[in-house]
Amino acid sequence: MKRRDFLSTSLAIPGLFAVAPAANGDTQDSPWYRDAYWRAVIDMHIPDWDERFLSKFDPDQYVNCLVQSRAKSIVCYCQSHVGLFNYPTKIGQQHKAWKGQNLLQQVIDRCHENDIAVVLYTSLIHDRWASDHHPEWRVKNHDGNEFGKGGRHGFVCPNSPYREYVRSWVTEICETFDFEGIRFDMTFWVNVCYCQHCQTRYKQETGRDIPTMVDWCDPEWVTLVRKREQWLGDFAHIATGTVKQYKPNVSVEHQSSTYPLGWNNGVASPLINKNTFLQGDFYGDALQGSFVRKLLENLTPNKPFGYETSATVKLQNHTSIKSEALLEAKASAAIADSAAFIFIDAIDPIGTVNENVHKRLGGIYDRLSPYQGYLGGNRVKDVGIYYSLESKFRIHDEKQHISRADHTDEHTESSMQACRWLIRNHIPYTVITKHSLEQLKDIKVLVLSCVNMMEPSEVDAIRQWVKNGGTLYASGSSSLLDTQGNLRNDFMLSDVFGVSLKKASWQRHVHYIAPTREGQSHFINFDQKYPAYIDGYRMSVSANEKTQILATTTFPWPRENRRRFSSIHSDPPWQPTDEPEIIFHHYGKGKVIYCSSLLESVDELEDTFISLIQKLNSNFTLKTNAPQCVEITLFHQPEKHRYIMSLLNFQKELPNVPVHEIHLEVKPETPIKKVLSIPSKQSVAFKQSTKVIQFVVPKLETLSMYSLITE
Repeated sequence: MKRRDFLSTSLAIPGLFAVAPAANGDTQDSPWYRDAYWRAVIDMHIPDWDERFLSKFDPDQYVNCLVQSRAKSIVCYCQSHVGLFNYPTKIGQQHKAWKGQNLLQQVIDRCHENDIAVVLYTSLIHDRWASDHHPEWRVKNHDGNEFGKGGRHGFVCPNSPYREYVRSWVTEICETFDFEGIRFDMTFWVNVCYCQHCQTRYKQETGRDIPTMVDWCDPEWVTLVRKREQWLGDFAHIATGTVKQYKPNVSVEHQSSTYPLGWNNGVASPLINKNTFLQGDFYGDALQGSFVRKLLENLTPNKPFGYETSATVKLQNHTSIKSEALLEAKASAAIADSAAFIFIDAIDPIGTVNENVHKRLGGIYDRLSPYQGYLGGNRVKDVGIYYSLESKFRIHDEKQHISRADHTDEHTESSMQACRWLIRNHIPYTVITKHSLEQLKDIKVLVLSCVNMMEPSEVDAIRQWVKNGGTLYASGSSSLLDTQGNLRNDFMLSDVFGVSLKKASWQRHVHYIAPTREGQSHFINFDQKYPAYIDGYRMSVSANEKTQILATTTFPWPRENRRRFSSIHSDPPWQPTDEPEIIFHHYGKGKVIYCSSLLESVDELEDTFISLIQKLNSNFTLKTNAPQCVEITLFHQPEKHRYIMSLLNFQKELPNVPVHEIHLEVKPETPIKKVLSIPSKQSVAFKQSTKVIQFVVPKLETLSMYSLITE
């Protein structure tokens, strides 16, 4: 899946929170980004082959637009995908429109005069100028041909001498300008590179040639995958380390929209600590936004993390601005998850900025800014979706040549579907990774959805957590491979799952999940005669002793002969079996449900998935009659003696239809003394019984916020 495909799918008082930039004087105790919840980007990927390009650029008009949109920071272009610099560089080539002038300095000065923090933008790996002038740096396919030849972009390899070119211009930027932060965009692999530089490095480090066959159960292939992740981290360290050498207090960020993308981009753990905070651009629906915000929240080295999207309908559509309702819904979603909101505008080729975009954003900020003083705290979560940066792929039973490699990502797809059902049923959730395993103590149920690869430390932590009383839902091939590509004879968590592997197969095929008598209550619309349809892979397992089988597998008429079938349009259930499909058992003090198929990926089994989660633990924080389009978040701020609850109404068709009379039951860990409506601070009537409070939200348009005071 390409980066843009994922990013675009499913998925007040002006100046009140202004940041006073210290022009490289920030300290670790008072960084610029701490209170900058409203940030701007103005894309500026403009070539210079036409003398009219950027000829009308005016620093005053540029900054005046930022003032109108109430931006607290700007990602200001120092260099771009075309590889040209917006100042008089001695390292690369300046854009011809500037004619030797340093207009970038003028922009920085005007931003600082208006209390707008400056984050300088640069582009890595995507560099048209470097690719044109140094063809020996280009990314190469397995056949030696240039990757992306004939396209608008030029792609250069981070293992080539390009890395020293980057070090040089980063040094020049740091020595030339005072700024609050720097963004390195596009820090990811665009393809598996077979250039001479990659081949030489791989040979030196492994003693072997770069493999051309994709096989996730082959350590040779997985070695290359891990090397690409490591190499990307090494390359990012050159950029980040150079900045920190000259300006230790400025923030550094690398493009973060790639963390939930597939294996081809090579973005994993080695890149995380090269960032001050994570900030990524996404263009999908409410589900995608909810999932990626929880992910970035748990990966970011510092908070707030940033949730970014375009002000236009699509990045490719230069003139159509998103509706005010959609922009407000996106910004409100960021607020509900205590994230900074970043909007992306794009400069006109002649250098002017569309003031209408910034006027629209300014109006939205004026309505939403009163909420920003209430953000932060510890998320209250009942369910944790376990996300593995090493498992972002789809396994096939047969090897694939790199030219036909599958870039889809079954782990992310199934994990997001599980999140969809939790949101629709108002179960507070988070996304947990191996970097946030300490959060296991704060959740009631953990979901391992198709977590193919796991490290022993992850396995041990989860096993111990369940043994001590945690509850676990797991599916498919979770824990069957280690992160080096070694296929185990059995699941590493076999004892915890309560099953033993008979045969591993990732071949998609039609089969059915038939509830047993013990499991029938979890299947509202299905039974033994009419079981639930699955078109996907399943693991063949046997149940261990003292387990309860909740469902078994039923197969359709065998397909050995395509001309012999039971029904011409479908494959109805035909062969019931006693092979376990869903099992339940106790492990230590904990409880576990394992499903051999990815049940959570099936739309028709939402009720079943939620029922199974509730079998593990039904003592959740929240009950409500709110419709499924409403997501409710809760953050605990103990130092301020309060909880902050946000209700986000994000419907498919906008503007939202208001929701009336939402009844809420909340189970905070500490008694509530008062409920206040935010930002009015008006008292809200509520009832309180043992560990439960009840109150009513009379009307929800897009965002409502409440403060639950504990003393």
